[in-house]
Amino acid sequence: MSLRESLQKKLETQTEYWSKQIKSLQADAEEKMAKAEDDQAEAEIQKDFSKRIQSLEKHIEEARKKISEIRDSGEDHLKDLKTRIDDWLPGGKN
Repeated sequence: MSLRESLQKKLETQTEYWSKQIKSLQADAEEKMAKAEDDQAEAEIQKDFSKRIQSLEKHIEEARKKISEIRDSGEDHLKDLKTRIDDWLPGGKN
């Protein structure tokens, strides 16, 4: 597997993971909202989960931009991209 393919796969895998986290958070939020005792509690739950979901959505958007950058980059820029991506992804260098 080439460096380009490896980087794309790494980002696609991370994006899929974040998408699954979003679905899980949405399900958790719905469950907690159903158990909320009043409108204020429901609003707090919605606010908390909304922030967390938006953060993950931003990560997904950034990963998609990086995938496009990988596709458009020449071989000479891929090593630099790899370093930046490894530093950006959770868990640091892999």
